Amino acid sequence: MNSSRYQVQERLPEVGIQGQQKLKQTRVAVVGCGGLGNFCLQSLVAMGIGNITIIDDDTVDVSNLQRQVLFKEKDVGKPKVGVAKRELEWQNSEVIITTHKFRVTSKNCDELLKDSEIIIDCTDNFATRLVMDQYCSSHKIPLVYGGIRGFEGNVSVFNYKGGKSLKESFTNHEEIFQSENCLDSGVMPQVVAMTANLQVNEIVKIILELPHVLQGKLQVFNLLKNNFRMFDLK
Repeated sequence: MNSSRYQVQERLPEVGIQGQQKLKQTRVAVVGCGGLGNFCLQSLVAMGIGNITIIDDDTVDVSNLQRQVLFKEKDVGKPKVGVAKRELEWQNSEVIITTHKFRVTSKNCDELLKDSEIIIDCTDNFATRLVMDQYCSSHKIPLVYGGIRGFEGNVSVFNYKGGKSLKESFTNHEEIFQSENCLDSGVMPQVVAMTANLQVNEIVKIILELPHVLQGKLQVFNLLKNNFRMFDLK
């Protein structure tokens, strides 16, 4: 590991050299390579997460370029996972990146998500989200959720240290999460970036075993109103 690359975060008492080693040794799966996935991946690679799996079955569309910062105009029509891998490896050659051009389903989740220690939900697909939630619940690994709509974002963690799953936390989960398609509701890129960075912040707390992980809580912010709220999930 390049000792100078991560020195500014190693100076933090919460991280240090040992914490940086933990980041390097952790295997994270990012499901969804859209706006949330792009911003999450940039941050994870920059901080030196050692093994990252990217799962997405889509290709780059011109409408993605407004918020999916890994992609350029020349990438339109290409598989997202391939472009993302190329850009991220240019950013940090120390990180091992694995890609799967599939959509996560109940039939393939065991193969696609195997060996992952933390899963980041960067999808806007309700069925996929429930499959991931079930997988994480069964395998006792954390699911870091992020949702965006308009000027609002929300973040939570499920299945962490025996905590409740997404399905257990929201009795009306179908009504809540089915409306999170950017093309339907619209979204600003700064909202996507902030939501993704809050997700990454939860990843760091989980890996380094820091307090205040959002298990059992929902962090909601609205950038138009400049407010942040925290809700207990019961």
